[in-house]
Amino acid sequence: MRPVSRERKQILGTYRADRDRQTPLFPPGASCPNYLTGRARAEWKRVAPLLSQAGVLQQIDQSLLASYCTMYGHWRASEEDIQQNGLVITVTSTTRTGRTDKPVPNPAVSNSIRFHKAMMATAVKFGINPLDRPRIEIPPDEIEDEPEDDGDNGL
Repeated sequence: MRPVSRERKQILGTYRADRDRQTPLFPPGASCPNYLTGRARAEWKRVAPLLSQAGVLQQIDQSLLASYCTMYGHWRASEEDIQQNGLVITVTSTTRTGRTDKPVPNPAVSNSIRFHKAMMATAVKFGINPLDRPRIEIPPDEIEDEPEDDGDNGL
């Protein structure tokens, strides 16, 4: 059973502030780390403003987003290697019986798969994937403890 969001509980009338496990609020936004370069830095510059605007990116998430961007950079490099060299490469080996050329799977293929899996696992945390976006719950600025009294006591 999936947890019900605070907003949904308020709509249903089942929200209780005393049972609400509030998530700690951290300062919003994060700056791009100096160690990100090339494609990873470009991905940060593409994704970070969107996440900040959506209210998802906090300062504490800097290393997690940097990890996502790093995996993205590695994945793109692996894909470019596959485009350039193909799925199968030829390896030449010299043995005591002579020289042999044999086809082997390009190592960039398994690297691409690994980097893509790691990148997607991190993307889930930020709701970058469209299927995971609704699962990201952004804490509201103010929480009402009790419903407003409209003055009508039912009399």
